[in-house]
Amino acid sequence: MRPSNKRFFYFVSCIFGWGTILAGCTTAPQVLTISSTSDAVTPPPSGSKDYAQTLAAIASVMSRDFKLPVVDVSVTVYPSQSSYESGVVANAGRDRERLQQQLGSGAKLPSEAEFVDSLRRLAVSSSAVGNYRKVLVNDSHASRLRWQEWVRLLAHELTHSAQSELINGRLASADQWLREGFAEWVGYTVADKFGAESFAKSRQSVIDLIATARSYQTFPSLNQLARNSDWVTWLRTLGRAGTYGQALIAVDVLIEQKGIETVVDYFRLFEKVNNREKNFLTAFGETLSTFDERFSRHLGVLIGR
Repeated sequence: MRPSNKRFFYFVSCIFGWGTILAGCTTAPQVLTISSTSDAVTPPPSGSKDYAQTLAAIASVMSRDFKLPVVDVSVTVYPSQSSYESGVVANAGRDRERLQQQLGSGAKLPSEAEFVDSLRRLAVSSSAVGNYRKVLVNDSHASRLRWQEWVRLLAHELTHSAQSELINGRLASADQWLREGFAEWVGYTVADKFGAESFAKSRQSVIDLIATARSYQTFPSLNQLARNSDWVTWLRTLGRAGTYGQALIAVDVLIEQKGIETVVDYFRLFEKVNNREKNFLTAFGETLSTFDERFSRHLGVLIGR
C-alpha cells in the first residue's frame, strides 16, 4: 500500500465507532447541533432516549468536568441502515477534500469512487461515526441498546469529535488505544454521572472480561494497538476485551496518575507536532515503551496473573 493510501486508510478507519448495525424503517433523519456550555444540563431520566436532551447533557459534562471542546457538532440520527449508509457516503466528498488539503495537492489519494466505496464498507460494520464537528448515528441499532450502552455510545462518539476539535480537524498519529480508551473512559464516566452503573463497577466488569480473555487467547500489548489497521485486526480476532477493554484500563491508569488535563493536553499536542512517541513523552513524562511495560505488569496484578 502506498504511503498516501496508508494515511487515507487511517483517516477513514479511525472515525468509525461501534459495531453491528440492524435494519430499520426509513423516515427523515433527525439533525441536532450540540455545543459546549458552562451551564449544567439535567440528564434525561433513566431509560429515556431523548437525543436532544441527552446530547446536551453529555456536552455539558464534557465541557464543564473534562474541559473538552464540543464546538457546534452536527449530530445526525438516521432511522435505518440504508439511510445511515447514505449519510456516511454523502459526507465522503467533504472528507476527501479536507484530507487532500491536509496532505497537500501533490499527495495522490484514491479516486472518489474508491473513497466512497471504502466509507460504505466501513458504514456496514459500524453503528456510529464521530469526526470533526459531526457525529452520525444509526438509530436502528442504537435504539436497541440498553440505556447505559446508548449513553456510552453517544458520549464515545462526541469524544472523538472533541479530540478532532483539539487539533482543528487535522490528521494525527495518536495511538489508537489512547484515542479509543479515552473515548471509552468518557463514555463510562458520563453514564455513571447519569445514574447508570458506577464507573468502579463497570471497570471491574471490564477487568473480569480481560482476565477471561487472557486465559485462553493471545493478548496484544498496547504497542500492538497503536496503529488503526492493527487495532482493527485485533478487534476482529480477539474482540472488545483485548482492545476497547484494555485501552479503557490503560487510560484510567494514566488519568489516575497524571490527571485528565494531561490526557487532554496529549491530544492537543498533535496540532503542532504529529509525532506519537514525542508527544507521549512530552505529556506523560515517560516513553511509550516504558508505560507499555509498566501497564502490562499492572494489568497482571489487576487480573491476578
